[in-house]
Amino acid sequence: MASLNAGPEYYLAEEKYREAVTYDEKTAALREMLKQCPKHKAAHSILNEIKSKIARLKKQHEKEEAKRRARGGRGDFLRRQGAAQVAVVGFPNAGKSFLVNALSNASFASTPAPFETLEAAPAMMEHKKVQIQLVDTPSAHAGNQSLVFGLARNADLALIVSGSGQKGEKEFFAKMRVKKELRVAKGKWDAEKLKEKIYDALGLVRVFTKPNRGKPDYDKPIVLFKGGCTVADAAREVHKDFARNLECGRVWGSTRFPGQQVGPDYELRDDDVLELKLK
Repeated sequence: MASLNAGPEYYLAEEKYREAVTYDEKTAALREMLKQCPKHKAAHSILNEIKSKIARLKKQHEKEEAKRRARGGRGDFLRRQGAAQVAVVGFPNAGKSFLVNALSNASFASTPAPFETLEAAPAMMEHKKVQIQLVDTPSAHAGNQSLVFGLARNADLALIVSGSGQKGEKEFFAKMRVKKELRVAKGKWDAEKLKEKIYDALGLVRVFTKPNRGKPDYDKPIVLFKGGCTVADAAREVHKDFARNLECGRVWGSTRFPGQQVGPDYELRDDDVLELKLK
């Protein structure tokens, strides 16, 4: 981005965009980036990309809103925010909302009354400087099986809270097909240990970037999934132009010696520090 020669206002807006969660926050940050981006020839591709992102966000938002209205304001899909999405599912009185509150800053109603959660609600959990979206789902029962299964299937991980004492609980979740699942028993978990289990079950890989001759940024890691965590994948997360012009990388952590030069296909590991070299 050095050739962009933008002012601090642009990079501040870019940072807000990376941290944005909601549609309104992302759109506002992108519009500020568009406003602050230089209008010279070298910035032409960046300007077009920002406009494309705004258009894609609007189209996606309108599509989701249409689906929500068609279902009377309730639905079985929540767009993933953060590095990954975890659907917290369970029978009535399993303690799903209490668990979500303990893992995040949410304050969802958590009482012994069954069916307190009437529709899916997102919350954000942070662990190892990684933002993970938790989805508190409606209590599972025979009448909403497709809803609960849809939310779990859409997520990167289904966190099943068992031990509600309800008949048919085991058989119900045996039929659920998801990408990955993690099971915890009602009331038998520690918040910090469970965060670590969720992080491990997701198979996340944090990569900390550093500029040439600069210091690593340990506050905002690039987050990748195992199986898609090469140097080229990391470059793509930074910017698609970086991936297109990538020559090699230098890695501190998983390599034989610090700062070893590696190719675009080198598979990164959690806690690696990466310096990208462009053509």
